[in-house]
Amino acid sequence: MEIQEFSEKGPDVDAIKKEFDDAKADLSFWMDKAEQARECRFNEWAGKDESGKKNGPEAFPWPGASDLDPNLVNPLIDGDVALLSQSLSQANLVAAPVESGDIGSAKMVSEFLKWRMNSMTELPREAAIGANYLLQNGITFFGTYWKRETTRVFKDISLEEIAQMSPELAMAIQDPEMKEGVEEMLFPLFPNLKKRRVRKMINELRSKGVSKVPTEKAVVNRPAIKAYELGREIIIDSNVIDLESARSIHCIHYYSPEALMQKVNEGWDKKWIEEVLENSKGFYANESYSSDLMSYDSGNFYGTQDYEGMVRVITTYRKELDEDDVPICTITCWADEAEGHGFHSPMEYDEGRYPFVCITRENLNHRLLDSRGYPELLKSYQECVKCEMDSRRDRASMSTMPAAEYIQGRKPERIGPGSQISVRRRGEFGFVEIPRYSPASMEVEMQVRQLANKITGRATSAEDAVEANSIRQHLVNQWLNGFKQVLNRVWCLDRTYGGPQIWFRVTNNEQGAQLMLDETAEVYDFNITWNSMNQDEEKVLQKLDTVGKLMSQYDRQGVGRYDVYLRKVIEAIDPNLAGQLIAPAEEATDKEIQETSADIAKIASGQVVNVPQQGVNSQLRLQKLQEFLEGTPEIPAQDVQQRMQEDENFAKRLQTYAGQLEMMQAQQRNSIIGQLGTAPGNVPGTSMAA
Repeated sequence: MEIQEFSEKGPDVDAIKKEFDDAKADLSFWMDKAEQARECRFNEWAGKDESGKKNGPEAFPWPGASDLDPNLVNPLIDGDVALLSQSLSQANLVAAPVESGDIGSAKMVSEFLKWRMNSMTELPREAAIGANYLLQNGITFFGTYWKRETTRVFKDISLEEIAQMSPELAMAIQDPEMKEGVEEMLFPLFPNLKKRRVRKMINELRSKGVSKVPTEKAVVNRPAIKAYELGREIIIDSNVIDLESARSIHCIHYYSPEALMQKVNEGWDKKWIEEVLENSKGFYANESYSSDLMSYDSGNFYGTQDYEGMVRVITTYRKELDEDDVPICTITCWADEAEGHGFHSPMEYDEGRYPFVCITRENLNHRLLDSRGYPELLKSYQECVKCEMDSRRDRASMSTMPAAEYIQGRKPERIGPGSQISVRRRGEFGFVEIPRYSPASMEVEMQVRQLANKITGRATSAEDAVEANSIRQHLVNQWLNGFKQVLNRVWCLDRTYGGPQIWFRVTNNEQGAQLMLDETAEVYDFNITWNSMNQDEEKVLQKLDTVGKLMSQYDRQGVGRYDVYLRKVIEAIDPNLAGQLIAPAEEATDKEIQETSADIAKIASGQVVNVPQQGVNSQLRLQKLQEFLEGTPEIPAQDVQQRMQEDENFAKRLQTYAGQLEMMQAQQRNSIIGQLGTAPGNVPGTSMAA
């Protein structure tokens, strides 16, 4: 086997095409399995009729017999797609520091990545698509890349600005005798302008001193992700154990002619693109690379991909060694419609790693492709459910209209409700006796559905609730561990292409430039977690109730964040209510300070003010009152003390207000004393099991 070496002259495209064809052929067995999984999920089979009845000569047990969709697998997949999507959107994201000195910066990195995930508008959609691939096929892939989209807009440019770029050009523009020479001088500054636009600019600059010049404006400039389906959108060797160990990865993309031509701005070969467009048929039916592989046209039209008016381009990522034996990852874009390649370059980031992450539903062994999806696990169960459903429906049909028996040669013209049947004597016509109904059919179906629920981590009883949650939590962990790798690549993309400006704009921290460029930024470990039990509102509330009791009993130093606790309780009931009912901490503090200042002003004016009975931060209000007694820039302490000596009623009103706040604090301490039987200490006691 030859070593894949990087060459400045360009890649061997023929060798790459052979790698692609070989990998595609090796995937045929897996694609057969994937097709069966798709058919199982979407209830497709040979001879299926939209009427839900069997028709044709091969219909069994009779034409018109029941042919219902069992729909066992699809709802389970849909439910867990929602679970995985929710876990990602609500996950706790933390950038773990490598050293203790990195704690502060790690927090900033965490906040930056949370913002970045929200800025990736395609993330919810691509995550849901990837979750569908994962649960249906047992495996999914995510690609990460830097997305930059530009548009052309007009920008004002003045004669003064041109003078700063080229004083000679500015002088030439102002000289009315200069004509063609001015145009030639203007082209180097604006090489992409047409002659008509250049002449118009010169005339406007001479007459008005200002003109407009078309320029590019970035409308999107950020990391992005894309979900890939194995076999249809991404091709790898079937024996790959670890994605990074693959010698090559092939991605299949489709471009409109206009989008493909825009690739010239990204460094693609223009002549190659023109050759592809000239030779392209503009139609790729069903992604059928061979007669058997990737044929998705059976049953209904789900999964058919007719890329009419599009051009197919294969992007191949390869692990190669440069002249210094340093591993790199190269990118080569090629197509069947043209010789050579449209683009070839080493990747500019991530030290030779592929920009892809593979997530498997299970880890049966080291082979990635051995992971199974729900259809493969539950196919026989779904067939059983269908059998029971069809049999009950067919029996109901037989009960409604049983088979009739009559004397040969005397077949009645019509049977059914209201029909009149003439006979010579009783007993010449009758209905065949049908088997008695048995409730066992429904019981069998329910038992099978319960087994399917148990396999996919859905509790069927109180006894298996713990096991069911473990299964679902494992699925969530597999999913989020994959996205941990995705975030690592997103962070690397931001460091490579984003620059410190975006960091400063998001974090408002000037240290961002150094952090983004520092080598230690490469080793941040990202943890992303979510508890599947959070879906059960009742259990979450029970957990929060336990936490609340522990805080009230053991928070002796007042370090408990009761505001956060209250928010979590309300969010568990209704997330929307939390935003409406709970004010931000800063806003709540400001409100307490303002209310305390207003109370002091009322006391000074001669009013007797009582402390509100609920929703009061007694410690903060006492602190604010003490600051007033010690003096403020507006009212010095000397003035306050003088008034208290001269006005006894004023002093009593202040003492009453302070006494009420102190009583509130005392009541809080007494509640703890009532539980402990003594005043609380500063250090919690040791608790040891007997």
